[in-house]
Amino acid sequence: MRFLNQYIEIIFLKNFISKLKRDLWLTIIVATEKEGDKLHYKKTKIVAIIIVLASISTLCSFSAYAQEQNKVLLGGKPFGLKLFTNGVIVIDIDENESPAQNAGIKINDIIVKAQQTTIENNEQLKNIIENSNGNEIKLEVNRNNNIFSITLTPQKNNQNEYTAGMWIRDSTAGIGTITYYNPKDKSFGALGHGICDKDTGMLMPLKNGEITLANISHVTKANDGVVGGLNGYFDDKKVGSITINNGYGIYGKYDYADSTQLISVAKDDEIKSGDAYIYSTISGDTPKKYKVKISKLNFGKNNGQNMIVTVTDEQLLEKTGGIVQGMSGSPIIQNGKLVGALTHVFVNTPEKGYGISISNMLSNYEQFN
Repeated sequence: MRFLNQYIEIIFLKNFISKLKRDLWLTIIVATEKEGDKLHYKKTKIVAIIIVLASISTLCSFSAYAQEQNKVLLGGKPFGLKLFTNGVIVIDIDENESPAQNAGIKINDIIVKAQQTTIENNEQLKNIIENSNGNEIKLEVNRNNNIFSITLTPQKNNQNEYTAGMWIRDSTAGIGTITYYNPKDKSFGALGHGICDKDTGMLMPLKNGEITLANISHVTKANDGVVGGLNGYFDDKKVGSITINNGYGIYGKYDYADSTQLISVAKDDEIKSGDAYIYSTISGDTPKKYKVKISKLNFGKNNGQNMIVTVTDEQLLEKTGGIVQGMSGSPIIQNGKLVGALTHVFVNTPEKGYGISISNMLSNYEQFN
């Protein structure tokens, strides 16, 4: 619909400029005839030509811009990510009559305030609990997007310190793969799935985050039942900000796009079962093409599992055993177009995994942006 609207706008501009030219010349001729000044006529004619040429130039630029709207810069390179949560996540609770258990706190609860103070990190809440002298602490808790209050009464442990008997998390870090950069609005999309807490599996509530350049040093090879992974390090230099963490990927704005290759974005009906390739980095920071097959297309699923991707590339299978952690977000390319991104691996058959269609990924950025 967006591209149809742009086409209609182009037709409208063409008609508008055509009418502008006719009206402009009519105005010039009438004015000149009334004044009877040939010199004035020549000067006005030159000005009119300049105006019309400028209008045509604007139209051509707009037309070229509209044609580029279905193109993005191809990803495939690794990136480092740092994500900080909005509040702190409860990842475990001491169930032996601990203060947290007695207060009714549950795993995956998000503690957003303590004593009317907004909680920014683990250390902040820890200090409030340790300095409570055993007095009640009023907590504001987010549970499944419902905000309510709980009263926590800390107790002393064996080290004579006040504790709550719960484990909390305020951030995460890791390596993933960029799917695309969009030069239209300087946005990016990556992973094809959200960042979840490694212990509870809950989608981590985003306060803010950043991406950096990364370099892959070695690979832990996948085997049946064993998930492999890309291992490496990332630069401290920030190259973008994470603004969205949802079930379809992480998204944000980039300061530096480590890509110059424009590629067309495929519509769902252009994606076919059959040969394709992924663009991924398993060593250093340079992506390469690896052969895959696409099967079992299902665009009715709005959960990021729009296709099954099977690695057929012998070199990739030899080095990684298939799909490994860190490859999530690797672009999938078919017939010269970006069709989607790798998202998940089948643990017991690591040469296979799920992929999300690029239209699904893009639309879920626009929806949450």
